[in-house]
Amino acid sequence: MKQLKTKPVGLYLVLLAVTLAAMFGLKNCGRSNGRADSGAADTLRVAIQYAPGSFHYDGDSLSGLDYEALKALDIPFRLFPITNPAEGLRGLKQGRYDLVIADMPQTADSAEDYIFTDPIYFDRQVLVQRGDSLTAPITSPIELGGKTVVVPQGSPIVTRLRNLSREIGDTIYIIERPATAERLLTELALGADSVPLTVANSLIAQQIAAEYPVLNCSIAVSLNQLQPWILAPADTALRAKLNAKLAKLPKNH
Repeated sequence: MKQLKTKPVGLYLVLLAVTLAAMFGLKNCGRSNGRADSGAADTLRVAIQYAPGSFHYDGDSLSGLDYEALKALDIPFRLFPITNPAEGLRGLKQGRYDLVIADMPQTADSAEDYIFTDPIYFDRQVLVQRGDSLTAPITSPIELGGKTVVVPQGSPIVTRLRNLSREIGDTIYIIERPATAERLLTELALGADSVPLTVANSLIAQQIAAEYPVLNCSIAVSLNQLQPWILAPADTALRAKLNAKLAKLPKNH
């Protein structure tokens, strides 16, 4: 188990440097099924969020559920790493990307502005708290009334927490920060006062909790949610093409 109180600032800087180095390398390297693409017109421009489980570095190689599924489609693509869904959605609207792969579930609200592929996997949003807290642990979403929850800026989790606040009839104080879910989870694990509680997708939370067992991510704040890829409303032909290829993938994708 990690000694969480030993040089937390130094540890965080190392994590941040690794993430930035990975993203800088990707921004300067087009990839097409594992090889550099030629920038051809039929190359899919994919904005993809760097996140544990779905897209990340595993040693010297890229890995993750979304990345492996994308490679298996056998379609030329170029990756454009992003840090949050809003960044990718802006590029989608501006025509800079053809496809966005990000931490954004398919909901009734999002379906009004975008179209989606068939789901790649299912996930849900969970409350993350420290298991060694001096205060009584939260055991139900109802207990979030009056509590402060810190989440990434522009995350769809904000909408979920606002809805939950209405459902429980009490105020949940939401602080949005320009930080990734991984950064907030790491700060929480290291005991930072700036992150008393956070909410993240279960896939990400479990990945970070495996490194920091002090984190408790057992309380769900949403039902299971579809995790598809996102396209512009006019790209129905591309969606059909992607869905046809996704249907042929083995079930473990």
